[in-house]
Amino acid sequence: MNKRVINIISLITVFLMMASAAITRSGSLFGHKIELSGPGGDSAITTSPDGTVTINTTTLGEKIIGYSGQVPVEISITDGKIESVKPLDNEETPGFFKRVTSSGLLDTWVGKTPQQAVEMEVDGVTGATYSSKALIANVQAGLNHYMKSDVVARPKADTPAAGHKGWQFYCTIAVLLSAAIIPLYTKNKHYRVAQQLLNAGILGFWSGTFVDYTMMLGIMANGTVAISSIIPLVMLTIAFIYPMFGKDGYYCAWVCPLGSMQELALRCNPRHRLHISPALVKKLTWFRKSLWAALMLCLWTGAWFSWIDYELFTSFMVEEAATGVLIAGALMLLISIFIPRPYCRFICPTGTLLHMSQNTNS
Repeated sequence: MNKRVINIISLITVFLMMASAAITRSGSLFGHKIELSGPGGDSAITTSPDGTVTINTTTLGEKIIGYSGQVPVEISITDGKIESVKPLDNEETPGFFKRVTSSGLLDTWVGKTPQQAVEMEVDGVTGATYSSKALIANVQAGLNHYMKSDVVARPKADTPAAGHKGWQFYCTIAVLLSAAIIPLYTKNKHYRVAQQLLNAGILGFWSGTFVDYTMMLGIMANGTVAISSIIPLVMLTIAFIYPMFGKDGYYCAWVCPLGSMQELALRCNPRHRLHISPALVKKLTWFRKSLWAALMLCLWTGAWFSWIDYELFTSFMVEEAATGVLIAGALMLLISIFIPRPYCRFICPTGTLLHMSQNTNS
């Protein structure tokens, strides 16, 4: 019972820490604005002297959340047709969002009338599902607002659904649920290898799904991310709730695709492993904790928010990840052939946060 109480206190402490970071970064908590600045005076719809209508969805789409925050757009309409759709400043991971902008999605509506555009069913972009669907929803919200405004007398069109869930979603949830349930009933080493391969292949390289600071801060700031998708809910449940029932470290051991990759790399070299002395392990562990404290300080003070975009998890998005992240990921994988889970044990900020919520020192 005492351990349960301590775990609850630890979890609440971590929650408050992340809440404060989310407020500093995004000025909101679970979708409620806490910014000190006054409301902006700009209208959602403006008309230039040449007749071009510009729709800004910053306020219209404030409840539409991508992976880590709002994804507002600016829609330009000239002579009754959409001339351009441009993304505005957002907090999405640059590598993931680049996949959206380079996919041609923004050109989908160009040349269409607003009526035609709101009636279109547009699919999200594989590998950037949250960001692309949030962008699509922003376009629809902006055009719906335009259609019912004084600028044009048209009935409001209902916003189409975000689109049916495809194979990527079903495969991801299947792998996630298997990792969440099956290891509770079996310790088969062959199953463990199979699960790790699925974690790396499906959760990592295919869907880019993992618990990291970008996900957690996005949910803390906007709230609706976790409500709109079962995948983040299941992942966060495994990461933060399982330990309340004696399953400390379960997410890191059985779900995390980066942890799975490191362990698979180690399996390639069962005999020639490097020995690290207990003294060095202790120093490296303190380094991880000190690094985490410094990075959290950067979030709380607003000095460097963008570090969360460079956690090694993004290296699974090979085409979009920063070159430095890919190099670091490859180097860490190489080291993992000789040393068990080096990133997890000696660097990972997300893992350190999970350990804190579980009141563990590992």
